[in-house]
Amino acid sequence: MLRVGQIMTRSILTFETVFQVLAAEKILTGKFRCRTVPTPALLSTSICGMSIELLELERTQEAAELLIVNSLKPHGIHSVD
Repeated sequence: MLRVGQIMTRSILTFETVFQVLAAEKILTGKFRCRTVPTPALLSTSICGMSIELLELERTQEAAELLIVNSLKPHGIHSVD
């Protein structure tokens, strides 16, 4: 449980195109708790303005592997506070 003042680390998967974001969302939905979010400003240079946020930080590697198996490699995997 988060406490007042505690910072939550988020896992953000970035992609080169919005098409890839939507394809990733389709693959991950139902298997992982995730959502489509605007790419954080500190990550948004030369990548798509939308990203996937994984709500299960401990399953980030598993989600990335599932995407790669489905021929959809994330541009980056980032931990953001």
